[in-house]
Amino acid sequence: MKTNHYILVAGIILLSSCDTSTESEKGYFGNNDFKEITMNNTNGRAEKIEFVTLTDPKENAFSIGLPKGWNNMVGLERVGDETRNCGVSVSPDNKSRIFFGDPSIPCFTKPIPQIGLHEGYNSGNPMSQVRSFVPAEKFYGEYVSNAFGRNKNFKIISVNPDRAVEQKYRQTFEGLGAGAAQMGVQSAAVIFEYTMNNEQFRGKVLGVSVDGPTKWNTDLNGFTAPASQFEAMEEIIKTVSESFKTNPQWRQQQNQAFAAQMQNQRNQSNAQMQQMTSAHNQRMSDMNNNWNAHQQNMSNLQQSYDQHNQSWNNQQDNWNNQRQRNIDGIREEQLVRGNNGQYGKVESGYNNYYVNPNTNQYFGTNSELQTVPENYQQWEQADYGDE
Repeated sequence: MKTNHYILVAGIILLSSCDTSTESEKGYFGNNDFKEITMNNTNGRAEKIEFVTLTDPKENAFSIGLPKGWNNMVGLERVGDETRNCGVSVSPDNKSRIFFGDPSIPCFTKPIPQIGLHEGYNSGNPMSQVRSFVPAEKFYGEYVSNAFGRNKNFKIISVNPDRAVEQKYRQTFEGLGAGAAQMGVQSAAVIFEYTMNNEQFRGKVLGVSVDGPTKWNTDLNGFTAPASQFEAMEEIIKTVSESFKTNPQWRQQQNQAFAAQMQNQRNQSNAQMQQMTSAHNQRMSDMNNNWNAHQQNMSNLQQSYDQHNQSWNNQQDNWNNQRQRNIDGIREEQLVRGNNGQYGKVESGYNNYYVNPNTNQYFGTNSELQTVPENYQQWEQADYGDE
């Protein structure tokens, strides 16, 4: 499933999470009515932040308002088959920074073991990875740690979802057809702080992950600034977000390309499904025939095994019995059995044996006694094969 539409939607929603105007109401390259924002400069004096509208110079895909007089750079970046709206704005004192989009984050394909796609699979494209979906709070928490964790006294203050952004995504997906409506969305707002040049800085990253059937993608924006300017920077990035506008002609082209890709993939999927169904039916038939043959073979083997096992057991019994006879011969012992079914060992060499079953006392004689002693029973000689 091609996913450049994911990032198109990500750019629209993520950077316009507070934007309720329509394209026709605002126009594309028209002047923006920016609200006034005041923040303290490096000298501690309050100054008014003005904004200037910048346009994507690569594909004329979008425009956005960034602080006037800051070092600004914007542009559309393509990551594999996906597009990402990217930009950065740095204050004149080089302490405050706004950023959105990050083309260094790979495009993720979910593991599909049936076709050999496993986590760790290397396609040779450094911007494409096979990886299971990672929840947004974990993914963007790790992203912030990797991006800013080398700074002194770095720590994450909070990681929370932004339900308003998630809801706006879902509303947009509902208008893009059944396929898009099946995509999931998770967001995470990460607030963090660190020390640089003995000054306390604080930042915020808002990340959104779009989870599709076979792929998932990411988008983000955020800022870093001296801790004292944190609230003002939140207002600035909110204004930047509200100013974001996608070129409707460019959007239409992307939607058409996405629709064509989806139709092509549906056709391929249907053809593959037919081939898989036919192959499956043939395999099931072969498996059924093989199973019946296997069952008959197992039945024959079982009968042969039972016969062999019985013969082996009989042989083992004969060997064991003969071994016991040999041992009894060496020890001059005789196996005897009473009329109660019990067995015992006595001294050999006698024809008749009498045993007291209560005390296990016995005596042997070569002639039968006329009167059996009290509490004694006559036991007869026995063989191990009789047991």
